[in-house]
Amino acid sequence: MTMKVRAYRVSKIVEYMKELLEEDIFLCSIVIEGEISNFRRHSSGHLYFSLKDDASALRCVFFKNDAANLQFSPKDGDFVQIYGRVTVYQKIGDVQFVGEFMEATGRGKIRDNLDALKSKLHEEGVFDNSRPIPQYPDKIAIVTSPTGAAVFDMINTARRRNPLVQLILIPALVQGDDAPDDIARAIELACADGGADVLIVGRGGGSVEDLWAFNTEVVARAVHNSTIPVISAVGHEIDVTICDFAADLRAATPTAAAELATPRLDEMYAGLAHCTDELHNAIGRRLHDARTALDNRLYRLSPERQISKIATQRSLLYAKLQLLEKVSPLAVLRRGFVLAKDEGGNIIKSGKSLQAGQRMVLQFSDIIREAEIVDEKI
Repeated sequence: MTMKVRAYRVSKIVEYMKELLEEDIFLCSIVIEGEISNFRRHSSGHLYFSLKDDASALRCVFFKNDAANLQFSPKDGDFVQIYGRVTVYQKIGDVQFVGEFMEATGRGKIRDNLDALKSKLHEEGVFDNSRPIPQYPDKIAIVTSPTGAAVFDMINTARRRNPLVQLILIPALVQGDDAPDDIARAIELACADGGADVLIVGRGGGSVEDLWAFNTEVVARAVHNSTIPVISAVGHEIDVTICDFAADLRAATPTAAAELATPRLDEMYAGLAHCTDELHNAIGRRLHDARTALDNRLYRLSPERQISKIATQRSLLYAKLQLLEKVSPLAVLRRGFVLAKDEGGNIIKSGKSLQAGQRMVLQFSDIIREAEIVDEKI
């Protein structure tokens, strides 16, 4: 049996819900308090965020005019009180709180707990990793969700840059209560395999809650204890997590991580060609220098140079002999002079000392003769 019932359009139901909420005396003008999460300032000037406590979360919006009147700059982790009203965003049927006035009342528990964890891990040295990322890895391991857009972006980027690099995907949950332990398990598995040169850990963008697994102690310690250098690639550039601090290198996005980890093959070939040219040039210079040195040595040792050297030395010697010949006493004698010596061999420098009968020796240029003074007067 088929019952005939009236069917309502979705927009009609959403409109009805909106009217009920906006006409409710309690919900149309109320002050709520909680901790800001997933804060986003739109280019239009509107503010979007969630207000949460330990049990629930509520979407909130501050439109441009009310946002401009705020006396402080809201951010994730602020504990606030907001005056406004509950309504329905008809386009998607979500309940949201439209704020008109907001006052900061302190820091939220989430921010306090996160800061406390950061301080603890920092003091223990968990953030001290600074190992260099291999410049030319053979294998890159990736710990992320196997179904998210981020993994495909990383794979496509790595293959485009260098298809020779091997990629190893280690699937892991990246969101939810079980995600931290699963990420840590995947990191340990990558290290146990031992084949990867670098490890990328991360996921695509999302809300603070979506990324929270990477703000946990278990993930931070797994990253710190990794035997493989780790690149953290969590969310977008503005998203900073504890995983980023524990890693050896932080990438702004998963795609950027793949770029940092994967050298471009064309640049490697260009570098290799440059090194080859430099090597050839260096070898050419060494051969040229060696050939020049050998030629110089052969020239120094060649018979022609030795003969030339001897001839030069002979000429110098002849010139010195001529000089000696000019100043030699024999040269003086050859010009007609005679050297007179007494019987004791002493040179007679003056004739005044000579006496008759005294004997002497006369040395000519070609002969020596003895003589006797016959008469002391000439």
